[in-house]
Amino acid sequence: MTEPVVSVSDLRITFPTLEGRITAVDGISFDVPSGGAVGIVGESGSGKSATSLALMGLHRGTNADVTGDITVVGKNLNSIGDGEVRNMRGNDIAMVFQDPMSSLHPQYTIGNQLIEAFKVHRPGSSGADARKRAVESLDRVGIPNAAKRINSYPHEFSGGMRQRALIAMGLMCDPTVLLADEITTALDVTVQAQILDLLDDLRSDLGMSLILVSHDLAVVAGSVDEVLVMQKGDIVERGDVRHVLSAPEDPYTKSLLAAVPRVDVSRAQRRAQVRAERNQPVSEGLGEQAKKAQLARQRAAAADGGSARKDTGSAGEAQKSGEAGEGPLLSVRNARMSFKVRGGLLGRATDFYAVDDVSFDLHQGETLGIVGESGSGKSTLSRMITRLLNPTSGQILFEGRDITRLPERKLRPLRRDVQMIFQNPYSSLNPRVTIGDSIGAGLRVQGETDTKQIQMKVQELLERVGLEASHYNRFPHAFSGGQRQRIAIARALILRPKLVICDEPVSALDVSTQDQVLRLLDELQDDFDLTYIFVAHDLAVVRQVSDRVAVMRKGRVVELNDSDTVYDSPQHDYTRELLAAAPVLDPVEAKRHREQRAEMRRQSTAA
Repeated sequence: MTEPVVSVSDLRITFPTLEGRITAVDGISFDVPSGGAVGIVGESGSGKSATSLALMGLHRGTNADVTGDITVVGKNLNSIGDGEVRNMRGNDIAMVFQDPMSSLHPQYTIGNQLIEAFKVHRPGSSGADARKRAVESLDRVGIPNAAKRINSYPHEFSGGMRQRALIAMGLMCDPTVLLADEITTALDVTVQAQILDLLDDLRSDLGMSLILVSHDLAVVAGSVDEVLVMQKGDIVERGDVRHVLSAPEDPYTKSLLAAVPRVDVSRAQRRAQVRAERNQPVSEGLGEQAKKAQLARQRAAAADGGSARKDTGSAGEAQKSGEAGEGPLLSVRNARMSFKVRGGLLGRATDFYAVDDVSFDLHQGETLGIVGESGSGKSTLSRMITRLLNPTSGQILFEGRDITRLPERKLRPLRRDVQMIFQNPYSSLNPRVTIGDSIGAGLRVQGETDTKQIQMKVQELLERVGLEASHYNRFPHAFSGGQRQRIAIARALILRPKLVICDEPVSALDVSTQDQVLRLLDELQDDFDLTYIFVAHDLAVVRQVSDRVAVMRKGRVVELNDSDTVYDSPQHDYTRELLAAAPVLDPVEAKRHREQRAEMRRQSTAA
């Protein structure tokens, strides 16, 4: 039997805090076989990334206390010097980080950064050899016209291309092990599928071992042989990926699997499941976040006494409203949004249409999901509806009133009725302003002057979104990602709007926190009779929350229908491509999807 390329034994990692040292990783052990693939999954804070950094020796020089043995390609990281560890990075083990824009220098070309990586790890190599290697590496990861694009800067690449460039950097010295830490989190489904397919091809072609770190079990399902499930720094379950995903034994693994959104589960099925869970006792085996979420749901259900709309579904209510002769809450007619793009002959500016002739109606109480790849026009359309962007042409009517050309002073009343929840709550919240003041700002802008009344309303809403009234005077940095998103939701709801536009509100959250936020949005829709536009690249998430779905591509809506029809009987080839790229929990099904995508690529190339 061959020796494992990575062997971890009794690894413990602690960090100092004001209250003493905290344990991030608590005595874990595992092996990675030569040519094998291991997935490490768990919620945020479970110790996944701390483990990844330890495998690269990146805790050296920090206040972290690392004990235990880490052996990579026969070398024990605890018994070798810093110079030898640096030499191992890139040659024996390479790491691809989550955010390529944070890893790539914006002022240097992609080629310069790849060449630097090669020359650092292969001293004495010529610049010509390094450049040739960089072009080969970019070509290997599927960058078109690599010899030319090597001179591009990071901002000239799309998100998926930047992630491919980062993988190319990791492959410059043909490492034995590639460590990929949450590399698909912020990517749309088609690019995510391309990256995962690429990793699978590289493993096959290069005989490389893979460690894939993710919070999403559906991401690792078709990409690894063995999976390790981490909770609070410990491995609570491990085994063959097919066995763990089909017959999990630990309650925490079961809770993670239950939280993963699935494209084959309709909104009606999910609502029925949630109602059933509200009546179940809280399981002691769940993760802390899952426990808190279940308790919050039960308290909300007891307070509300149930809602008629939970039984009928908001789509049914919207249909009844239409039958009763009520007009749509929102009407978008032939909306277009163009931007000037420089380039072409003599550098002349040309019009680029980010949104091109989009029309739809939205009724009170309904949820419209908008899906599509990055650059399809989803977020631009959202900003047009909220009038954060002025449409180039077309009409936007809210409650029958044309708001397309309203001046800013007349838009203020509209801001009360139309609110937006943005993708990144931390960048949406002022780090120097308490969350109480941030949430209450909308009330003050709309004319409320009673400070005690503002505080009371904010604290009531904080409790309704699953936080505590005592959090009023805390600053954003004191909260987790999921809690900050709840704050962003509270800020959007403080004015009791009629329409809320959710722009990728859960894309950066782990699956457990994502599930909590989606359930919260569902409950708030029932409580406040909200109408949603839900923008996301995750098809499974959109199906869970949407009555109708619009599929966008290159600024146009290519398909618009009720949710079940779009998912069960897609009419457009692009919709079918998106569904084929969606990750699934069954490893056998995931590999079948991969084969289908490979066949589609072959047919596309042949054509």
